Amino acid sequence: MNDRQIDCFLEVARQLNFTRAAETLRLPQPAVSRYVSALEKELGTVLITRARNRKISLTEAGIAYYDLFQRTALELAHTKKLMDVSSEVLHVGINSGWSLAARLTKAAERCRQEIPNFQLSFECLDLSGLAAGLKKKKLDAVIGLENYLQQFQDFETRQFATVQRVVVYSRNLPGYKDIRKLADFSTYDFLFADDPLIRELVQQSEHIFRAFHFVPRFRALPNQETVHSYVESGSGVMLLDEWCRILNDPLFFNMNIDESVPVAIAWRRDSDSSVVEVFTEALIKEFQET
Repeated sequence: MNDRQIDCFLEVARQLNFTRAAETLRLPQPAVSRYVSALEKELGTVLITRARNRKISLTEAGIAYYDLFQRTALELAHTKKLMDVSSEVLHVGINSGWSLAARLTKAAERCRQEIPNFQLSFECLDLSGLAAGLKKKKLDAVIGLENYLQQFQDFETRQFATVQRVVVYSRNLPGYKDIRKLADFSTYDFLFADDPLIRELVQQSEHIFRAFHFVPRFRALPNQETVHSYVESGSGVMLLDEWCRILNDPLFFNMNIDESVPVAIAWRRDSDSSVVEVFTEALIKEFQET
């Protein structure tokens, strides 16, 4: 089985005509027939039925193999395209829930001034997923909270921005209409995902609330999705940052707590960092100018 046999079969299947398929492929019609027959022999099945009136049709096996070969051809073409620019394609993981697509796209446009074929592919992951993707070399770089990324000694990190922290609550929270200042949150549970770093971050925020004469009552839940659901139902409030997409939902309200946390991009120390460094400089400029 070879590419020529598959190409001939795919074109005949599309055209349902050997002559037109041969014209498209710029091959003699007998050659196309031989290639298809050879493919059928190797597969041990009939792919195309040939009637006396010269009309042809695909057998069930022909339909199945057409689908298989067509998908394989598309995937191969996509892979070749990626390989052609492999040194310029940057695979980046970003903190799940952040609304950064527009800024990342603009940073990528800046990169193309220096690397014309630069391509950016990004994926949203939770904090542990970011670290795992980088360690397993599925990602070239990750963007997340600097405090979290710095705990990994094999990562090179560079801060490029800060993000403001906010208290988020929903219109289902009892008494939400009466909330005017941070002190008004003193009777509510502060919910957070049960992750060591997140626990550390929320506890570090305690000093902000001391000025309002209360210490937040923190409560851990299994994951961030559960936290969002509880807050949506009015069972508590949560500390998030201003980049979170959830803040665009009219169901939720937020109040600034006058605290920001550093955001960084990280990559493996043992990897070629040239493209990452170009992208990092673009990120810094993008956040400085907006």
